[in-house]
Amino acid sequence: MKRAWLAWVELWDRREPAYALAIVRIGVALALLHDYLTVWRLDLIAPLWSTAPDGCATPSWGGWSVSWLGTGPDAAYTLWLAAVSAMIAVVTGTLTRVACVVVVLISAQLAHLAPDADRGIDELLRVVLLVLALSRSHAVWSVDAWLLRKLGRPMATDIPAWPRYLLFAQLIWVYFSGGHNKSGLEWSFSGGFTALANALTDPHFARFDPGWVASVYPLTRVATALTMVFELGAPLMLAFTYYAATRDRPGRIRRWCNRLRLRWIWIALGVSFHLGIAITMRLGPFPWGMLALYPVLLFPDELTAVSGRWCAA
Repeated sequence: MKRAWLAWVELWDRREPAYALAIVRIGVALALLHDYLTVWRLDLIAPLWSTAPDGCATPSWGGWSVSWLGTGPDAAYTLWLAAVSAMIAVVTGTLTRVACVVVVLISAQLAHLAPDADRGIDELLRVVLLVLALSRSHAVWSVDAWLLRKLGRPMATDIPAWPRYLLFAQLIWVYFSGGHNKSGLEWSFSGGFTALANALTDPHFARFDPGWVASVYPLTRVATALTMVFELGAPLMLAFTYYAATRDRPGRIRRWCNRLRLRWIWIALGVSFHLGIAITMRLGPFPWGMLALYPVLLFPDELTAVSGRWCAA
C-alpha cells in the first residue's frame, strides 16, 4: 500500500518542460479569438448578447454583467471587447493566469445571456482555461516569462506535469462520451454508417455544394466507421501511452502496441478527423479548439526535440 501511495504521489509531482501547455495556451486562445472576431465581422455582437429589441438574449437570472452593465448593445460590446482583450493576453502570456480567469468569467456570462449560442466546445475550453490558470503554461513563450527574466527572476521552464495529465484525461473523456452519445442508427452498421454523408449535405454545416459527396460516398461510410472506432476506443490511448512510456519493460501486448505504433495511429486519426471537419464543414472553433489540445498527448522529450529544431531554425 505504501509503495502504491508513493508511486501515486510521484506521478502527480513530476516536472516536465512547459512547451506542451504553452502550445495549448496559445492554440486555445487563438481558436477562441478567431471565433469572437468572426462574430464581430458578421455584426452579431448585439443580436447575440443583448436583449430585445436589439437582440435575442434571454437571461434567466441576473448575473454580474447584467447588474453592472445592463443587457443592451453597449453591454454586449463591452463584454466582447473585454473577452477579446483577455484572449490576446492569454496568447501573448501577459498576466496569463488572470487573463485565463477573465476569459472564463466572460464566456460563462455570455453563455448565460444567450444559452442557445453556447456550444459544447465553449464549455470544454472554459474547463481547459481554468486548468491553464492553475498551471505554469506561461513559463515559456510569454510576456510574463520575458519580464521576469529581465528583472533577474527567470521562471523555471520545468513545470508540474499534473495539468497536462488532467487535460489528457479530459480529452479522452470527451471522445469516449462523444462516441456513446452518437446513438443514432446512421452511426452504426445497421444504419449504413451514413452520418458523415448526412452532415456533409446539411446546408447548415456543409462548407461546399453537396453534389460532390456522391462521388466519395463509400469513403464517407468508412470515415464514419473509423470515427466510431476512434472515439469508443479512446480509453485505449491510456494503455498505448503507458506502453510507449515503458517500452523497455517486458510484455507481448506492450511490444506489439509499440511495434504497430497504435498510439501514433490514434493521434493521426484524430488529427485527420478534425482537419477534415475544418476543411469541409462550418463548426466554428470546434476543430481548431480540439487540435489545440493535442500537444498534451505527446511526451515531453518529443515536444522538446521539436521546439529545439524550431529554435535552431
